[in-house]
Amino acid sequence: MKKALLLAVFLLFANGFSSHDAFAEQKNYTEQSRKFVDDLGKRIIGIAADKKISEATRKTKIINEVDKVIDSDWLARFVLGKNYKNASDQQKSRFLTLYRQFMINTYGPKFKNYNGREFNVLSVNEQNGFYIAKCEFIPHDSDKSISVDFRVKEREGKLFVLDFVAEGVSLIETQRSEFNSTISQKGMDKFMDDLQVRVEELKK
Repeated sequence: MKKALLLAVFLLFANGFSSHDAFAEQKNYTEQSRKFVDDLGKRIIGIAADKKISEATRKTKIINEVDKVIDSDWLARFVLGKNYKNASDQQKSRFLTLYRQFMINTYGPKFKNYNGREFNVLSVNEQNGFYIAKCEFIPHDSDKSISVDFRVKEREGKLFVLDFVAEGVSLIETQRSEFNSTISQKGMDKFMDDLQVRVEELKK
């Protein structure tokens, strides 16, 4: 009886320490996510505001920043959904390459002429394994902020941006719907041929 009581007390404290450690780790990633997104936003604003470099250089630098923080492999699998599972190894390889180029060349250039004077991370909350950073961009010519949420995920100790949510619209949910609708109509190979054309246009 005494041994059973001691064991129960030990388990109670062990579970308490385990929960405390888990809470501390979650809080740590929440703060890391805040700094991660804040640094990214400020780097982008700094590059976009640098008028000493050419527009082409600003575009390249911002594309490189976006490329460093997104997990394009995870995103590629998510946006294809069941079509990724059904794709051949060759199709998967081609799509992973195409999608990375599509993402960085679509969303990187959007910031190159951004005339922001301030970027703020308003809050970060954990939600279903993701960290949602609610942010605002404030332009030079207006006091009206532009709201955007960054969805951040930790993987193997490193943070990645997995989604941008503007006005309640998720980037990757929109892409998932668009891509899978096109694949159901045209098939995987024709979809990727069309995506290749879009990527080449974006690079110009």
